[in-house]
Amino acid sequence: MSNVLKIGNDVLQAEVWPLGARLNQLRFAGSDMLDGSLNLDDATGPKRFNGAVVGPVANRIAAGAAEIDGRAFSFEKNEGCITTLHSGTDGVHACIWTVEAADETFLSLSLDLKDGHGGFPGNRSLLVNYEIIGAALRVSFEAETDTATWINLALHPFWTLDGNGREGLDIHINSTEYTPIDERKIPTGEIADVSGTIFDLRTPAAPSTEIDHNFVLTGTQPAVTLMGPTLRLDIETDAPGVQIFTGRPTGIAIEPQHFPDTPHHPNFPSILLTPGDTYRQVSTYRLYRR
Repeated sequence: MSNVLKIGNDVLQAEVWPLGARLNQLRFAGSDMLDGSLNLDDATGPKRFNGAVVGPVANRIAAGAAEIDGRAFSFEKNEGCITTLHSGTDGVHACIWTVEAADETFLSLSLDLKDGHGGFPGNRSLLVNYEIIGAALRVSFEAETDTATWINLALHPFWTLDGNGREGLDIHINSTEYTPIDERKIPTGEIADVSGTIFDLRTPAAPSTEIDHNFVLTGTQPAVTLMGPTLRLDIETDAPGVQIFTGRPTGIAIEPQHFPDTPHHPNFPSILLTPGDTYRQVSTYRLYRR
């Protein structure tokens, strides 16, 4: 892949691609923590979301349609011809981002989306910053628009830690509630207690492989801890939720973000962005030897 961007120090090193502003590698203690792409075919094919920024509306939108103040918008139904996933095949994961600033430990990339791109309203300016501080990677998002629109950006890495994929990983989530889904993986609108379910990960455990759900975060930090045989990852975030996907043997996806299908659920935290306001989200990924 050309134009590979690298930042780091003697403890932690990151490789970022302009395609999707994707975090393709994160090396710590001599190992790559992520299931990244080996080449462009990977990054545009089976691993198109791996490590990429997804959006402008991450996760799912029911029936590929939503409204703002009575104005209807339609999007590509790229998941089973029924729902919109990560804003369709032309989402920000498939766009080439522009490098705005870079030094040894800091990288900033931007992307401008025109009104109507992917079916979404507004001329939008997006920014993602990657910064390495010691053994931590800080990822921050910003977005602005000239028309009311929805924004829910998320980083979509698949974590392997010790390099054995999903196997051997335990997870702890500071969450007492989750959002149940229907057969199309769309939230029902309920916010349910995790007690007595496979979603109760308040004590570190190997997760069920049936999880592709949003967890409601309590605000206690770290929000998520992932543990392998020799390494540990703590994730601190100001996002209200985190999507956990355990269905691949190659790693566990952990995506701090707002809730799925929020435009259809007024009881969920809003993702509506209006002119004059700035969308922001910050997550920090801290790595340790156990």
